This record gives sequence, C-alpha cells and structure tokens, in this order.
Amino acid sequence: MVLTKDIASKVLQRNLAELVLLASSKMKSLPSNNSNSNIQLPPSSEITLKLPDTIDVIEAVTDNDASSSSYRSSNKIIISDGRNLVYFPPGEDDERKFSEYVKKLLNISEIEDRKIVKRLIEKALDIGIRKITGMRKMQGIYLLEEPIPLYRCEQAKLYLGFSIQIIIREEKEEKENSTVAVIEAIPQSYVRESVLDYVRLRRGRGASANSVISNLTKYRNKVIVAPSGNYGCIVDVISKKAGSQQVSDTDHRNLVEFWKQIYGIDISPDEIPLLKVKMMNSENVFTYPSSMCFFGNDSLFIPADVQRFVEYKKSTIKSRMDKVIQELVNEEDALKIGDANLEFERQSVSNANKDNDIQVQILQEVRQKLFGRNVMARGSAMFVHDEIWFFPNQLRIS
Repeated sequence: MVLTKDIASKVLQRNLAELVLLASSKMKSLPSNNSNSNIQLPPSSEITLKLPDTIDVIEAVTDNDASSSSYRSSNKIIISDGRNLVYFPPGEDDERKFSEYVKKLLNISEIEDRKIVKRLIEKALDIGIRKITGMRKMQGIYLLEEPIPLYRCEQAKLYLGFSIQIIIREEKEEKENSTVAVIEAIPQSYVRESVLDYVRLRRGRGASANSVISNLTKYRNKVIVAPSGNYGCIVDVISKKAGSQQVSDTDHRNLVEFWKQIYGIDISPDEIPLLKVKMMNSENVFTYPSSMCFFGNDSLFIPADVQRFVEYKKSTIKSRMDKVIQELVNEEDALKIGDANLEFERQSVSNANKDNDIQVQILQEVRQKLFGRNVMARGSAMFVHDEIWFFPNQLRIS
C-alpha cells in the first residue's frame, strides 16, 4: 500500500507541511506529537552476503490431495510458494516424496527467482540462528532467552530477541556490478500474554467457560499469533484437545505433530481450548493452539516499575544479538544452499547505516498506527515491478 502525503498526514495526525519538511530533512530522530517523548528506532546491526549469479534448486509439484505446508520442516531448507510448488536444494532425499519435480536454475537477476532466493536465505538463516541460540522463534523474533514472567501484569511475559530483515540489491564495483543480500538484525522486546494463560487465570478466579468464550470472541478478540507475530481476530473457540484436532482437510497431521515438525515447538496434546483465528492480511481462518495466540500491549496494563525493568532488559539485547550474528558469520557453511556456499563480505558485524533515519522512522510510525487495526480503504491498484501496489485515496481506521 502506497500512501499519498495527504493520507499519510491524516494517519499520523500531523500537519501536511510538517510531514513534507520532516521527510526532506536530515534529522536523526522523529519528533513525537507528544513533546515529552521521541519515537526512536532500536539500534540495529547488519552483515552482507555475496550472492552467486545462479543457484540450483529442485522445483517440485505437490500432490492434489496434500498441501504444500505438509512438506515443510523446521530443520530443512525447503520452502513453498503457498500454492502447489515447493523448492529445496538438490541432493536431498525430499525429492523422493514427489511424483513431479525438475531441476531449476534460479537467476538472481530475475525478479521472481530473486523472491525464491530471498526465502531460501531466510530459511537458512532461521535454521542457523536457532541452532546457535538453542531457542525457538516466537512473536516474529528469535528469542535470546526464555520468556520472563512479569509481576502485576496478569500472566504476561517479556520476550527478548531480535528480528531479521533481508534486502537483495545491486552494488557497483570497479569492474562489474554484483548482487548482495543485506541482512539487518534488529533488537526487539515484547510484553505478551498467551490466551491459554489468560483462560487459566479467568477460570481460576471462578469465571464460567461460557463467559470466557464470550469475552474472547466479542471483547478481547485481537491476538498476535506465533511464531510469525502476525495479527488476527478470534472468530470461534473450540473445546477440543490439540492432539485430536486435524490441521486441515488436505493435511492430516494433528496440531501437535504440525507445530513440532514445521516450527520445532512442543504443544501439549491435552491443550484446550483451540482458537479459530482469521488473519488480518487475508480471508483465511486457521486453527491455533491457545498457547500460540497472544494479547499485546493494548490489552495489558504495565505498571511504571515493570516498564523500567522492560527498558533495562531491552538495553542488553544488542550486544547479545551481535554475538549470535558474529558466531553465525564465523561458522563454516552456515549459509549453504545445496552447492552454493553464500559468503559474507566482511567477517565482522557492523552497525546498520542510518543515513535515512527520519524516513525510516516515519514509515515505522505509520506501521504502528495501522498494524493490527481494521482499515477500510478505497483507491486504485496497479502492477509495479510484477507486484500489485495499492494507492488509496480514502482511508478509514476503526
């Protein structure tokens, strides 16, 4: 979605002239509408991967009676296109599972091939980081330690870790251009309460099952789902155990098997209730264990002393994050996709270049205003670089 200056000023509740001045300035921080605070981006680090011109993969077609997700694994470099194609490096035993497959040469200069390469790198990074930390991915971040219980915040916990962003771009060299993948690691900290802990808290205080279900579907239905950190809305509560709930009509695994094989996360087979969640960015409804759905800050009251503790813990993330990334850089064959060994340009982690801080912070504030909200928009759509870009001329946030 591309916002015009007029729409952006309404979303941010800032004067149009002020917004234009800020976007064209060289300031390093974005002044808040509240004079007592500034919106600051967390300090981030980056490493750069040199990419080969081509990468060999296997492109396979899934069977009609199976979904592409049924072939994914938490510890193997195998990705799906979300429909009926999967990609993985050659030389794996996985190709035996498919009746139709072919060797494909991914050309890094082709836009569609570049998207596949980016997802392969994301998967290789995911495996490498989880191997080093020994921790799972939750809330869209790679955890650096187990969640910390917080006092006087219902059953909320503090999640400390970092997120990864990958940008593939061209770089000019003396003789010829080269393609690189810039990997940015960003410290993150979230206060979250799982729906399962909330249900146990309410039931322990004497609330009936019907009142808890009514509250979840009517008043407290906005949730964040693991491990992606995407937003969704609870549309139904199922009184059924996770061990007996089938994933879908095309994927016959139960939820316990699915979460262990796909994400490496253990779910109790006796966990109850389960939640039907409609994702904010699609019309699809998925069944989630209640322990993998979370309430965010907007549903929780965080006392001032607890907030100070959160800020202190947040300040310790970057050095620990850099240590993990440096270990990844030092490890041989850490990012190997088949025969293609992706090499780092430098053998050390560097602070991310923040020359465009003010523009990035404006985008960050827009994201904070819109993310997890119901937005109705009217406008036009067009193809740009083989992608659909939406240009709204009317926007309503509820």
